[in-house]
Amino acid sequence: MRRRITNLILLISCCVVGSCGKSDNSPGDRLNPGGTGQQKSLSLTPIGNLNQGAATINSHAAITSHSSLMMDFRSYVDIGQSITGVQWPNYTRIKKLADGTYILFCQQSTSSNPNGNDTYYATSPDLINWTGKGYLFQSKSGYTNARGQAATRLFTNANGFVLSNGDLLAFASYRVQPGYSDAACHNDNGIMMMRSTDHGKTWSEPQEIYHGPNWEAMMLQLPSGELHCYFSESRPSISGGHSGTSMVVSNDNGSTWSPALDQAPYRVIRQQWYNQDKNATYFTDQMTSVIKLNNSNKLAAIMESSLSISNGNTTYGITFAYSDNTGVWKHLQDDEVGPVDRQNNLFSGAAPSLIQFPSGESIVSYGASSRLNIRMGDAEARVFGDPFIALGRGSWGTVESDGTHSFIAAMRNSEDANNVVISLAKYFLNHRIKATNRTANVDGDNAEWANTDEALFVGQKSQAQATLRCSADDQNVYFLVEVLDKDISKDDYVSIFLTPAGGNGQINASSRRIRVSHSGLKSTDNYGGGWRVLDMNVSVSSSYDGTLSNNSDVDNGYLVEIAVPKSQLNLSGDLLVNFALFDAQGGEDAIANTADRNTVNWMPISF
Repeated sequence: MRRRITNLILLISCCVVGSCGKSDNSPGDRLNPGGTGQQKSLSLTPIGNLNQGAATINSHAAITSHSSLMMDFRSYVDIGQSITGVQWPNYTRIKKLADGTYILFCQQSTSSNPNGNDTYYATSPDLINWTGKGYLFQSKSGYTNARGQAATRLFTNANGFVLSNGDLLAFASYRVQPGYSDAACHNDNGIMMMRSTDHGKTWSEPQEIYHGPNWEAMMLQLPSGELHCYFSESRPSISGGHSGTSMVVSNDNGSTWSPALDQAPYRVIRQQWYNQDKNATYFTDQMTSVIKLNNSNKLAAIMESSLSISNGNTTYGITFAYSDNTGVWKHLQDDEVGPVDRQNNLFSGAAPSLIQFPSGESIVSYGASSRLNIRMGDAEARVFGDPFIALGRGSWGTVESDGTHSFIAAMRNSEDANNVVISLAKYFLNHRIKATNRTANVDGDNAEWANTDEALFVGQKSQAQATLRCSADDQNVYFLVEVLDKDISKDDYVSIFLTPAGGNGQINASSRRIRVSHSGLKSTDNYGGGWRVLDMNVSVSSSYDGTLSNNSDVDNGYLVEIAVPKSQLNLSGDLLVNFALFDAQGGEDAIANTADRNTVNWMPISF
């Protein structure tokens, strides 16, 4: 199963020989002979404002292998110390709040203390502009531990969760020093929680919801309202610094929790592993992320599992575990392990997170080789494609849902060791789209098109980015291309590759290529060992907002409307499309490699 690689290397390299027509493969060889586009003010639609129709749950469950991801280059941002208040930020977590704003959590770390002592937060209306808010949970001295020693309470692993009623819960693990590894001081450690009813502007008094050594708490609320708080239960006496996953439960939106504070939690996910350094067997399966699968009560969990250790260096694998069909985890007793339904060590990595799109595609992120890896999976969160590298060099990253077609990836970025920042960006989902039933007026205007139209997106290589929408009537298939570009060049253009679904998964004589620009039609071609000029009787109208090849100002972009006669497309079912943007600054950016004759990675369009 193929997944989109963040930095694509794309090249058209077709050599054409024959007598079927003139070959037409160079980027700027054939400008529209019919004239230029209209220069006028345009209201172009960014991808974040599209795909706004009602989501159908698991609509793409049967075809997730065609789905892919595309980073929005314009959304990428580095958040430095001036915002976070932290020189060495770590354990980044981000949440979208009920009012559409965002909150970011992190902790201060050093090379000698990656776990941190204090946690911090920042807020943003748009993921780009951030305001630092200072401490979330701050370390505090003046405690006396169970041994009667003066102690300090330290905080780590801050996280958040938005309840179904819109309340924001913020929580963090705390530990005491000295005493964390002392069994007598077991209940001096725990999880602290605060509540905000105004989207992070003000907070309640802190509330202790669990006592015991722990790390990496996260929450999940079921449709019934039942609230789970999962955490790595790091009892030094049985885990050696690693852990299985335990939980506490609330049925009143977090006001009260069970089991009670000083009682053992529910132990729900764990397996055993052998620690060679200590010649002992411990539990593992920690740093868990849990979701409820679409159209199911079943819960799916992802966690890191300890595999082996040598001289204190542990190797981890990414493990998946699944509840029964009712969404209930068995409560494990004594040395019991479970659940039975699991995939152990599916691939190497650590510090994972798991989300799912309404349409079915599951997304996992995890750290491997000091990089944030992302994979796309099926609707059951069981089969995953190849990974791609997101953002920069770092660890302890995360992914967070941000609508029906996008998510946020965030992590500590230590590419520059002297300037460690938090990097984040939005990724958009490309998958099968349905053509809207519409007869478009091909006039170089987008007024009749709606944001509920389903759209495809390219835009991960530079600030220039493009969307593609489709509609159809009995005679024609219509396309709307909108390109946001701050620096329009006369050499910029867009390519739409089309081929009927089915066949042997290769481009063939029924395949078509339409190339358009701000100035109208560039070429229409079919495939015959290479792309050859073919008159397809298409209608094209274009408009642009800016000045071509003029670096002294900031442009808006351009749009193109296209009508393609259905008789040119040999349609008997879905149409497969590949969509590519050529920008003079960023080069070619495409859903699928345009030099590849394989169409398995093209997006279906249904009618």
